[in-house]
Amino acid sequence: MYSVINKQSIVDEGPDSFVFQMNDCRVQSARKRKKLEDYPCKSAGLVEYSYFARAIDERIETECIGCPPDHHPENWFCAWRFSIKH
Repeated sequence: MYSVINKQSIVDEGPDSFVFQMNDCRVQSARKRKKLEDYPCKSAGLVEYSYFARAIDERIETECIGCPPDHHPENWFCAWRFSIKH
């Protein structure tokens, strides 16, 4: 669903990890156009992404690189690292 409404990218860090970036988030972009602050979605992302990853494989660890209310660069709204623990 995300891939239909948002622009995303994946940065491959090697055989054990990658970074998922939400480059254009429909919700955050709409808020930006209205000159509103970013919606603070980090707490939801921590739950959503970590539970999703664990449902695939319990060894997957999820790390938030940045997500509102955190400061973020212009090229993404949030970024998450997924890695396999050995």
